[in-house]
Amino acid sequence: MDCNGLAGYPEQELGENRVNRVDRVSEALELLNNAPVATALGVLEPLVERSAWVAEKAVAYRPFASFQDVAQNLVNAILEADFETRVALFQAHPELAGEEAHHGTMTEASTSEQGRLGLMSLSAQDNDRLATLNARYSARFGHPYIVALHRVPDLKTLFDTFERRLQSSAVEEHVSTLAEIASVIYARSEKMLSAQGLGAARTLRDPLSSSETDRV
Repeated sequence: MDCNGLAGYPEQELGENRVNRVDRVSEALELLNNAPVATALGVLEPLVERSAWVAEKAVAYRPFASFQDVAQNLVNAILEADFETRVALFQAHPELAGEEAHHGTMTEASTSEQGRLGLMSLSAQDNDRLATLNARYSARFGHPYIVALHRVPDLKTLFDTFERRLQSSAVEEHVSTLAEIASVIYARSEKMLSAQGLGAARTLRDPLSSSETDRV
């Protein structure tokens, strides 16, 4: 395979795939923009970890033009919140390989993100190391360590980044945490409206046929 990973795929097929992807995104966006508020919230809420108020603010800014627009409106709602509200949002996140992971009570998105790096099946040594880092971080900053795991290639990078951020000031870490959450929101939004655009469209279509009474 060549460096761009596309060797062996006919140019026409690649073009058709891009067109189909755009069509799916457009369909999902159109349905999201016209869905009843409760239905739209059901799609938007999982994009931000256990903080429904963010989706409730963002949904008022429909119609969205793209998945980037969806994500930006969610991020803007967080940035416009006061410090205490932001920290409460931070605290709604699970620890990495923490109690929620071990008890199977994380959200579907977090389970998938942590599972990609094998955080639910760590060696005893790595699990103990991560538990120690979690405890140190929580004691220092008052909330779980939050990192955009889709940007983390392996466990070594995860541990190195964790150790480095433990040396940050409270202000630096607050800013870093906001940036990491924004990255997660963008990744989840893209996944919802792009890679799974057709599924999102189907999720939205059925409620539309039965009720439009609370559309905004």
